[in-house]
Amino acid sequence: MPRFLRIFLTGLSFAIFFGGSIGIGVALFPLLFLFALGDPKRYRERNTRLVGWGYGTFLFWMRLIGLVDWQGKVEVPEQLKGKPFVVVANHPTLIDVIFFLNAMRKLGLTCVVKHEWYHSFVFGAVLRGTTYVASPSPAESALGGQGLDRLVSHVQSGHPLMIFPEGTRSAARKLRRFRRGAFEIAKRCEVPIARYFIAVDRPMLMKGVPFWKVPEDKAAWRFELLEVIDTATDPRTAKELAEDSQADYEQRFAQWVASREQRHFAAQVDDAQAESAPAP
Repeated sequence: MPRFLRIFLTGLSFAIFFGGSIGIGVALFPLLFLFALGDPKRYRERNTRLVGWGYGTFLFWMRLIGLVDWQGKVEVPEQLKGKPFVVVANHPTLIDVIFFLNAMRKLGLTCVVKHEWYHSFVFGAVLRGTTYVASPSPAESALGGQGLDRLVSHVQSGHPLMIFPEGTRSAARKLRRFRRGAFEIAKRCEVPIARYFIAVDRPMLMKGVPFWKVPEDKAAWRFELLEVIDTATDPRTAKELAEDSQADYEQRFAQWVASREQRHFAAQVDDAQAESAPAP
């Protein structure tokens, strides 16, 4: 496929994604509220599953037109079903979270979204209609642990939650330092931590790479389920869990970087970032 066509299809796909999100919030959510008989909890849970299904449709479209692919699927351990848990993963690309929200939609997986998006006029109707959680507001951040307490309450109320410990997308050649918030939430709630390593073989939708800097071939995602941590019996503190998990991820990341595909990948990242850098 010519590169200009890949760029056009990538832009079209995200236009459909954002336009569809607004359409769901405006057209479908009010109907679902009627079907939920005015029950806010049932309404939000059904909306969350619907949005997860929508993410799957978006991924299917991207795969159908040859922009993305994936090896296998996100594996869901049996011990996670029917109870709250915390999912952590490295974060190489912009769309990592939607693979999980789609794969675990029937389990009610939620995530943390930007405070500005959650309260925005455009996307707020969709996000507030789900069980997703807004990131701490500036006021909460200034107060310290108030935002974390809110996330703990969210998980204790029965909602599985996904958090990227790096806080933002990974760098091309190294992981960022893991924050311990996700591990602290899991420890305080005594729920399992499902850890996943995500690998992508092309520089697409990465930090520092604009979405229009598309690779010459479709990018393929791979998901590896690491050991699930039972925080109810694991004696380690949240800080120790974060540090040990960082070491596990660093080892896999180093293996990924050392692979032949990743060397080619890194060269493409350099080219894309050089092209997008402002002129001196």
